[in-house]
Amino acid sequence: MAESDEEYREFSSKLTPGCETIIGVRMPTLRKISKEIIKGDWRSFLSEPGPYCHEEKILMGLVIANAKMDMDERLAHLERYVPLIDNWAVCDSLSIKCEGNDMEMLWNFALPYLDRPGEYEKRFAVVTMMKFIDDDHIERILYELNRVKHDGYYLKMGVAWTLSFCYIRFPERTLEMLRTCDLDDFTYNKTLQKIIESLRVDEGTKEMIKGLRRK
Repeated sequence: MAESDEEYREFSSKLTPGCETIIGVRMPTLRKISKEIIKGDWRSFLSEPGPYCHEEKILMGLVIANAKMDMDERLAHLERYVPLIDNWAVCDSLSIKCEGNDMEMLWNFALPYLDRPGEYEKRFAVVTMMKFIDDDHIERILYELNRVKHDGYYLKMGVAWTLSFCYIRFPERTLEMLRTCDLDDFTYNKTLQKIIESLRVDEGTKEMIKGLRRK
């Protein structure tokens, strides 16, 4: 791509170790390109065969998330796309905006990925859960996050990140789960760290959370 930047490529490569296909295009530029694709024949773009570079995968996610289509079609594209996710940046750049029945369709689509073997398939489900931190879903989210298991660093970080958001919205329920959870020590302590780092948690509460750390 003409918009690639070598300095940014090196920076991004350090943030996504193991990803060898980064060419160095900044996210605002990718969002702009995705909008141009959506104005045209975006279905042909999504059907182009791989292999894909890092930025092409992000573009595909942006198009799937934002092109005008019904939820059935969006989920069909997602089903093909999720197995292509191979790092946290591609995973986290995918943000499906929907409401009403479409939200429940997304929930039912994402949940089974917790039981897929891949680290980023699981992270996709975990990060998607952030959209559902409400009275109707919080208990199921806490249950699922407690049971999901994988040795991958980025899955563990995704669980900690999502749990910290659960704490912001439902502190008592989340704290009860954390006191009796089966999380490994790394994920558990990272969850506490992210809660402590939040600007929406008062200092007194942060001191209490610090006292829950596992040695």
